[in-house]
Amino acid sequence: MNKATMSSLIDMITDMEQKQKKVEDALEITWNVYESYISEIEAIILDSVGMPRDNTVEMCKIHGDLEGFGHEDTFCRDIAGNWFFDYSEGDITKDQLINNVINWKEIYNSYSK
Repeated sequence: MNKATMSSLIDMITDMEQKQKKVEDALEITWNVYESYISEIEAIILDSVGMPRDNTVEMCKIHGDLEGFGHEDTFCRDIAGNWFFDYSEGDITKDQLINNVINWKEIYNSYSK
């Protein structure tokens, strides 16, 4: 996936989050109607750069809670999820988000050292 397409998908996420917030504020409710779509779009973006799917639940079922989290075959997308959250909160720019996603291997490798 090229940067322009990734940027457009991120804009879609932002638009859904903004619409959801407007409804929540206007009606004073929690309204998660877009959450599954947002998660799907994030997964499409992460899949496009070859990031493995999160398998922590499966690995914990196989190896137990403690061993599953630390198993060498376990992969968790929480760090990437944090990037999307940080972007939505204004803590990083869209360019930083895209750069993190594209360079995810280097970032994840730095955490594992």
